[in-house]
Amino acid sequence: MPEREIITGLDIGTSKVCAIIGEVGESGQVNIIGVGTSPSHGLKKGMVVNLDKTVQAINAATRAAERMAGTRVSSVFVGVAGGHIVSFNSSGVVAVADSEEITHRDVMRVIEAAKVVAIPTDRQIIHALPMEFIVDSCRGIKNPEGMAGKRLEVEVHIVTGRVTALQNIVKCVQRAGLEVRDLILQPLASCTSVLTPDEQECGTVLIDIGGGTTDLAVFYEGSVLHTAVLPVGGDHFTHDLAYGLRIPFAEGERLKLLYSSQGDTGNELPVDKLQSILYPRGEEVFQLVEKELAKLDQSGIAPIQCVLTGGASQLRGLTDIAEEVLGLPVRIGTPRAVGGLIDIINSPAYATGIGLVQYAAKQGLAGEETSVEGPGLLEQIIERITRWFKDFIPTE
Repeated sequence: MPEREIITGLDIGTSKVCAIIGEVGESGQVNIIGVGTSPSHGLKKGMVVNLDKTVQAINAATRAAERMAGTRVSSVFVGVAGGHIVSFNSSGVVAVADSEEITHRDVMRVIEAAKVVAIPTDRQIIHALPMEFIVDSCRGIKNPEGMAGKRLEVEVHIVTGRVTALQNIVKCVQRAGLEVRDLILQPLASCTSVLTPDEQECGTVLIDIGGGTTDLAVFYEGSVLHTAVLPVGGDHFTHDLAYGLRIPFAEGERLKLLYSSQGDTGNELPVDKLQSILYPRGEEVFQLVEKELAKLDQSGIAPIQCVLTGGASQLRGLTDIAEEVLGLPVRIGTPRAVGGLIDIINSPAYATGIGLVQYAAKQGLAGEETSVEGPGLLEQIIERITRWFKDFIPTE
């Protein structure tokens, strides 16, 4: 039977785990064929605090996506975020090996040179993202391969994470029986799925508001200039409602979702009461974003627009608060340039998961080769029995 290339993205968030299975066509178009979600109770502010609960959520989300796609996955591209993420800019320079032409090897060498920086031993580099190349003092080059030159420089944006936090994410995925193909910064994935090419060129700040964190990325001329992960998210809005109204957290979450979807809460509570509680937290989120954007002043680059995404971005009135605090036009970003299960995935809540699949496909990272028939019947039966025993039979 013919083979198809499958890429699976795993968005392990504070409030939910989302598995997205995508099929990559010959033209590079990504079609989503499987979606699975599960409540997450094993993370706090993007970092694992309970291995077992995180593994259970990964298993549940992955199985749901597999059932929908009619196939099995064995490896995933995992999104990472959390307060342990730290990023900065660096540069590197090398002499061109062949003075007549810059090769792919030269490009890799200069990026590796830029990664030779002093970082604490408890941190590791997740990404080294080229912002621009410089060939013999000529700046603004995006791809120098094939050009003539003797000196090659690069400016890169380096993203690092705490080693133990990343190891705990990898352990959870492996305990769920999956291989981690790569770790990808969540805001980078979200940018891939929701920003248009024009938005990536003209200066756009993307704000991905998740359950426990708010992820930030600034794009200019097609490159990432700045990233940050802020320790506040949608769960903080819920906690504010629970505390302010003296109600359980679950009831606060219900009211928040009801207000977000309908703009009111029926006869339960006055809208003004909810707004008086939610507005200050919204102001805080965007004031933190404003402080991060102030770090760009030295570069002389100022974003001209803002895109909100993530599950908590759907909170009614949040775009108005963002425009008021940041002084920028704001829109809600949903996944774009993707096919397949459009009716299901057309929501900011799926931006990161879909972006993981799109980013992997765009970078040419090989996916799994899977028969169109999916796993054999015997394999499916054995796997289901094994998983049933793991889930329901005590192992003490």
